[in-house]
Amino acid sequence: MKNNIISISGVPVSGKSTTIKEIIAQLKQAGIDENNIHLISTGAKFRKYFNAVNDFIKNMGNEETLQTILEDNELKELFSNSKFRNALINAIVQLRKSNYDIKDFSVEQANNLEELKDVRAIIDTSIDTRIQEIGKEINQEEHPNDFWIVDSRLAFNNIPESFSVRLTIDEDIAAKRLFADKSRGKEDSNYKDLEEAKRAIVKRKNGEVKRYIQRYNVDLEDENNYDLIIDTSYSNVSDIAETILKCQQQYMKDKPFAKKWTSPKKLLPMQREIDTLDRGAVYSMEEMVKAIENKGYAPYEEIEVIEANNKLAIHEGHHRNFAMAMLGKTLVPYNVIAKDEQNIPGQKNTANTMIQGVQRGNLLGHENFFDKNFSYDKIYPGIYEELENNYHGGDER
Repeated sequence: MKNNIISISGVPVSGKSTTIKEIIAQLKQAGIDENNIHLISTGAKFRKYFNAVNDFIKNMGNEETLQTILEDNELKELFSNSKFRNALINAIVQLRKSNYDIKDFSVEQANNLEELKDVRAIIDTSIDTRIQEIGKEINQEEHPNDFWIVDSRLAFNNIPESFSVRLTIDEDIAAKRLFADKSRGKEDSNYKDLEEAKRAIVKRKNGEVKRYIQRYNVDLEDENNYDLIIDTSYSNVSDIAETILKCQQQYMKDKPFAKKWTSPKKLLPMQREIDTLDRGAVYSMEEMVKAIENKGYAPYEEIEVIEANNKLAIHEGHHRNFAMAMLGKTLVPYNVIAKDEQNIPGQKNTANTMIQGVQRGNLLGHENFFDKNFSYDKIYPGIYEELENNYHGGDER
């Protein structure tokens, strides 16, 4: 049974929380009653459980604190688990042996302590079990007027019927966002420069991937886990939320939609600007823009791209890509038809060979479709120098 369950996972600083807020706002704008929108956050549940653990450790022996904790049914169930209680007692013993001043613990510090790893594991299992139960409860009957949004890295696995979304981001862009955002906790507000912020993001991301493989035998980076993958690097949150909801409705109706979306800025043009603007083409740019304005962009019309050295270039779909750019849209669907040394279908050229042959002038001409300060060098630093070297290298051969 399919209900409106959207599970959202994301790499660090990919904008997951902001996207979820925007999805909720757009659902309300579409006329969905606030009471029919249900947000489930495993992060919030984890913080709730771990805050209780933290309070218990700090106020151990205080019956009033324990009574307050046990007034909550979820916490009462957790603290009634004998395995959990034994793990918690062992953790406290180890913390005291290590001479930790537990009175000053923050949740973030406690979450990273080796002494509390068994406590964390039991909390994780408890949350996973609860999310699975919630999914089963929802799908016992149809709820056509309700939407559930599950903020969880593992919801695609715990609620397999959900529409699973993965948000990704370029590490350099993530570092800039993290470095500039002073509203985060202390741990994320004290980086001395962008490189330090980037190292922190990479470490956190790799740590998550490793932890989930070890604990669940699930690779968060495996694209097969998700129905939809969106690169949020150069896209605005309104377009991200709109794309998720549009593709989710296609999913609910068993209609096609593209799996991967990114900014039109990230797709390098492989033809001249004059050819993109050619009025003799099957569809002129003006006609393409009008068609998209009037009918919207079909979510299954993927732009065919090739990929090499972490660069994406358009093989087919220049008109659609740049029409979307002209309309101010920040997401387009795409499909990689050849990567690195793979041959492009029907050709002898590999993806790598073709991208090396991209002309510098093609990029400069197409920059005009975006804002006046745009340069492809901002997306792919050093690309103009690289293409110049490739060009001269070709002359010498």
